[in-house]
Amino acid sequence: MFSESVELPYYAAIFTVKLNAAHAAFEIMMDKMLHVAAQQKGFLGSEQALDEENIHITYWQDLAAIEAWQQHTLNTRASHLGENFWFEAYQLRIVQVLDQSQFVAKQNEYVAPRFPRLKTERGVLKILSLDEAPLLHDYVCQNRKFFNEWEPSRHESYYELETSKQRIRQCRKDFLQHQAFAFFFLNPEESKILGYCNFSNLVQGVFHACYLGYSLAEAEQKKGLMHEALTAGIEYMQKEQNISRIMANYMPKNSASGAVLKRLGFTEEGRAKDYLKIAGKWEDHILTALVKRP
Repeated sequence: MFSESVELPYYAAIFTVKLNAAHAAFEIMMDKMLHVAAQQKGFLGSEQALDEENIHITYWQDLAAIEAWQQHTLNTRASHLGENFWFEAYQLRIVQVLDQSQFVAKQNEYVAPRFPRLKTERGVLKILSLDEAPLLHDYVCQNRKFFNEWEPSRHESYYELETSKQRIRQCRKDFLQHQAFAFFFLNPEESKILGYCNFSNLVQGVFHACYLGYSLAEAEQKKGLMHEALTAGIEYMQKEQNISRIMANYMPKNSASGAVLKRLGFTEEGRAKDYLKIAGKWEDHILTALVKRP
C-alpha cells in the first residue's frame, strides 16, 4: 500500500491489463520495470493487485516525470513485447491526486490478522511478506546442494532474488484464494528461515483434504524442528481450515522424511511407481495420509 507523505497534488499512472498464457514472463519484466522506475526522477511509489486483471499503479511528482518514464527504453521494450506476446487487453490512465486520507488500525489481541502467524516453542510459522524475500533467497541458495537430491531439477533463475519475490507473491495469492497454505518456519527473531511446509491442492466439499510438502535447512537437521513446525501447521489446517485428510508422499530412500511422518501419525496407504520426477529422474514414492475425520 502506497502511504508516503508527499506534497499534493501528485500523479498516478494506472495500468490495467489482462494477460494471456505467457503471464509469467510479463510478471518478471514488471518486477524489473518497477526496480528501474524507482530510480527515476520524480518517482514516488507503487502499488499492484494481481488477479484475473492485473492493476499496476505508479505514483509520480509531476506529468513530466511520467512522460520521461514512458519514453524510457525499458518501458517501450516492455510495451512492444506485451502487445505482441503477453497482453489480451490493457488500459493506461493518468490521473491527478488532489486529496488523500489513510487509516491504520491499532493492534488488537482479539482480532486475528488475515495472514496467520503461529508461534511454537522454538520458532514462528508464517506466510512470508514481500519484504522477507531476501530470507527466502538465502534459504534456497544456502541449501541448494543439500536439496538437490530431494527436489525437481531447478533452472539457474530459480536461485535469483526476483524468483523468491515471485514465489512469495504466488504464496500470498494462493492463500487468499484458498488454494494453498505455504508456511515458512523462522527463528524466534524472524531473521532466518529454518524450514518450510506447504499444504496444497485444497479440496473441500465431500473430501476436506490437501497434500503436504516440506523441507528443513541442512544446518537444522536432527533437532526435532520439522516435527515442531508440522505439528503447528497441521493443527491449524485441521482446526481453522476444516481439513481432515492430509496426504504426504516420500521416496523410499528418504528414511528421515518417513520417520517424521510416522511420528506425526501418518499411515502408509500404498506405493506409486515413477510418481514424481526428482533431480531429473522418475522416483517411486510411498503414499501416506493423516486422517482425522469428525
